Amino acid sequence: MFAPFLAAAVELSTIIVPIRASLAPLLPVLEAQVPKKQAKLDAYELDPQKKFGMKYRVERDPIALNMIGTGLHATTTVHYAMEGCRRTVKPFINQEVMWPCVSCGFGEPMRDAYIAIDSTLSWDANWRLQSRTRARPAEFPNGCRVTFAAVNIADWKIAPLVNQQLQQLTKTIDANTPRLTDVRPRAAQVWSSLQAPQEIAPRTWLVMEPAEVAMAPLTGSGLNISSAVILRARTRVVVGDRPIVAAKPLPPLRTMQSTAAGGMRVPFGVELPYAEASRLLTASYGRRKYQDITVDAIRLAPGTNGKLAVEVDVDYRASVLRKYRGPVLLEGTPVFDPATRTIALKDLDYALDPKRRSLFLRMADHFAHDNLRARLAEGARWSVAPQIAAIRGEIAKAIVRPLAPGVFLRGRVDDVTPVAIGLHPEGIAIDVVATGSAEVELR
Repeated sequence: MFAPFLAAAVELSTIIVPIRASLAPLLPVLEAQVPKKQAKLDAYELDPQKKFGMKYRVERDPIALNMIGTGLHATTTVHYAMEGCRRTVKPFINQEVMWPCVSCGFGEPMRDAYIAIDSTLSWDANWRLQSRTRARPAEFPNGCRVTFAAVNIADWKIAPLVNQQLQQLTKTIDANTPRLTDVRPRAAQVWSSLQAPQEIAPRTWLVMEPAEVAMAPLTGSGLNISSAVILRARTRVVVGDRPIVAAKPLPPLRTMQSTAAGGMRVPFGVELPYAEASRLLTASYGRRKYQDITVDAIRLAPGTNGKLAVEVDVDYRASVLRKYRGPVLLEGTPVFDPATRTIALKDLDYALDPKRRSLFLRMADHFAHDNLRARLAEGARWSVAPQIAAIRGEIAKAIVRPLAPGVFLRGRVDDVTPVAIGLHPEGIAIDVVATGSAEVELR
């Protein structure tokens, strides 16, 4: 029989929900929205003043995405070729010709321009990633300077084309990152599933009541990003009918710097009925003789001032005059030994109620009194390890289970720690906290 915990003993557990996602779906979006080729080869494109014209071809390599820490970096190389010619009108015949001309990248390797943008990723309140992207200045390692009348034609045409691609990359990343990285449906599924009470024994329920939720900072490598939903839940064992839990909606997201492993803390009560404790104590100490005192049955019951009453049936026969057969009442303070999982009696002494003093106590035989008290103090201990192990095992099974399709709760119980010990009308109650770890796996 398990004793229910008081509300004050309920503690918060930390449950980690690892989130792993890939930015690979962002690549085809970028490739589709950022032009791969641009060209003007069939005729010359004139400048606004119509002083010169140019032909050009611009091609880019595939876009490379790479996560480093919290930053997303997109890079590509643009290859270009261009020919610039002065617009000249021949005198007398008034004929327009494009001459002289200067070119680069035609009939030789195309020239290069390096494009790079940097995005900082973070979580927003709507459970999505948001990106803040900025473009680096384009780099022209083997630039082509085609100049007429102090006007750099490459700066006039090629640089805007490159910058246009930079701007398109920036817009596409910032617009599509939230849509491709929405984790709210998963978080809502976990949040809802954890709120359902889980029966771990007849009329005994493991209850998790989510209290708060946050997201750990994200990190990434290559195209993969990882983070974790950090759930804080009130976790307890409830005895009785299935608890009625009011469902809470998923709150807005906030971020939490801590990324420590999940800590599961499950308070529960172990109650050892007085009848069972009496049987265990009688089996280990009673029905045997200690010098002149024979101890028979031992019975436990609530005492006074939070102490435990120990009633011992003794048969004392030191002489014809000094003899007694009947009950002797003592009281002691129950204490729990976590190392051996046993309950012992501390400060064991005879009950001082004059109405309940027995003839044995009134006999002037201090040796007999001290002998009985010392022997009982040595033997008045009994194990509750089986009871603790039983519910520990049930909790361990309850935290390894599916929560919903594709959502699995995994955890373990590492230790059981006593918090307090007290006396109930039905038995001795030990308030215990099972500690371990838990995480939710999404498939």
